[in-house]
Amino acid sequence: ELRTQICSGHARPEQKLAVCSGGIPLGAEDRVELLAVLASDADPAIADRAQNALLTQSLESFLAASARADADARLFTYCTDHLGEKPGVADALAKSAACPTAHVARLANRLTAAGVQALLDNLERFISDPQLVIAVANCPGATPEQRELLSNMEKGAVVSAEMAEAAAEI
Repeated sequence: ELRTQICSGHARPEQKLAVCSGGIPLGAEDRVELLAVLASDADPAIADRAQNALLTQSLESFLAASARADADARLFTYCTDHLGEKPGVADALAKSAACPTAHVARLANRLTAAGVQALLDNLERFISDPQLVIAVANCPGATPEQRELLSNMEKGAVVSAEMAEAAAEI
């Protein structure tokens, strides 16, 4: 399948260019994911064409693609770097179990109460990254109840982060 070939780096240049130009029929979420992958292609001409094509895609397509359980990490990188200021992006990344927690941490100040709740609902993922907990603890979009819970979690995360730093120095 084309998606597998592009994500694994095994697509032919003409296939990559066809994705960039819209010459291959794809669903909107497939297209944005593959364009995000191609935007970091080793061939600068392909990367440039993919980046230009990404500018014309709808925000809804990115949100739908980010909801996939098997979304490529490069999609999340693109969303964080280029769409992080847009409404709903931070929450979509928080809701996606496939999204690396570092991307959510970078957008923590943009989370709404729904995004914070999505993280709290997947507590194992949330607390697995002390830096994410620390970043979300000061989220202005959190409800008062969420802020109280986050404050308690942050104390434990700071201790965990300090212990990890100390262990790294040994």
